[in-house]
Amino acid sequence: MTRKPSKAFLFAKERRSKKRRNISRPGGIGKLSKNDLINILSRLTAKTILTCCSVCKSWRTLISDPEFANRHFERDHDQEEVVLRPDGPGSLSRTLILIDLDRLKPYAQFSLPLNDQLPFSGIEVVNSCNGLLYLSSYLDKNPVLVCNPITREYINIPATHTDHQQERLQAVASGLGFSLKSNQYKLLRIFDVGYGHGFDNLRSHGRQAEIYTLGKGSWRVIDQFPPRIPHSFLFGTYLKGTISWACANDINDKFDFIISFNFDKEQFEFVSLPPYSAANHKGISDLRMQGLGGCISVCDFSCAEYFDIWLLKDFGGKKKIWSKDYRIHMLHGKVHQPIRILNNEEILMIQGLNAMVSYNHLRMKLRRHKICGIQSHFGASIHIPSFVSLKDIVGGDEVEVLIVKVKCM
Repeated sequence: MTRKPSKAFLFAKERRSKKRRNISRPGGIGKLSKNDLINILSRLTAKTILTCCSVCKSWRTLISDPEFANRHFERDHDQEEVVLRPDGPGSLSRTLILIDLDRLKPYAQFSLPLNDQLPFSGIEVVNSCNGLLYLSSYLDKNPVLVCNPITREYINIPATHTDHQQERLQAVASGLGFSLKSNQYKLLRIFDVGYGHGFDNLRSHGRQAEIYTLGKGSWRVIDQFPPRIPHSFLFGTYLKGTISWACANDINDKFDFIISFNFDKEQFEFVSLPPYSAANHKGISDLRMQGLGGCISVCDFSCAEYFDIWLLKDFGGKKKIWSKDYRIHMLHGKVHQPIRILNNEEILMIQGLNAMVSYNHLRMKLRRHKICGIQSHFGASIHIPSFVSLKDIVGGDEVEVLIVKVKCM
């Protein structure tokens, strides 16, 4: 026996039907020009735009238009959001979850283009740049692919011209960045020459770096590399056209300096350390570097009761000064990873490996947030959603743009 639809169901169905009719009726939003619609929709948040994709086919087509994508990014390029990647038992999840920062709840879920050839446990998300995510091999740090989780597009990164010498080479760091000067996305790869013959032999051979411009099809070597050769590159942080690492000079992994690469100039630069007291520092484990509030930040964990957050502030583009802006009291001895300064001035952090908390530094109070749908450990990073297509970024036919088969939820 067929069940008769309820009055509430019929009423909701009629409301949806009226809304669809209102879009195209005379005087409705359907009468607006393409430019007016783009002007309106591009002002919305990524969360709302994803909902608009389901309104009608014409809106979905409009949102995939390059003009809309560029207009939205220009207006929303500094609207940082948090993306989570849960850890499964023995491997990393292929799932990315975008978090609504107003309610601290998931609002969209995407899948990374991982398969049998790219095992989940062997790939890491290195950094985010203007809506693109860069993934590399976890063990050898070699570039693997670049993807846009919003558009479900990705491209595989070609092998470098030095790959035939793998017995002598080992990538130690890599990162994705954007050059505002050339309007191009670039991948940087730093590798050892003479790998496998000991660190002393490495010093005699040196370390090299090369650049791959998305869409250009081949790698090229950077002529100049800093004379100081760091032993390790940690906490890769991308901000405003520059990627930076915390570096140690020797195997003791003492935090010695910060090295940055400018994608406009294609040059390396050295950045001074915060003026903290180094007396209590045992090594790199006492510090952590990340982006926070649009600045490079360093967390000093040398004290068991609290940790300090230093921000490298830019004064007019001419001078950068370290400022100790926050002191956060530790709870349960767990390490905290600051990831975002919220609109209410609270600092959103990852506590340990499986908890998201926010800290009010004025009241010295910490709130714990439960993220629905996440039961395991997870990693978190800042991501700016973008509707810009990888096809428009790479251009031409030299690079094949692929689509993730699993759709977003």
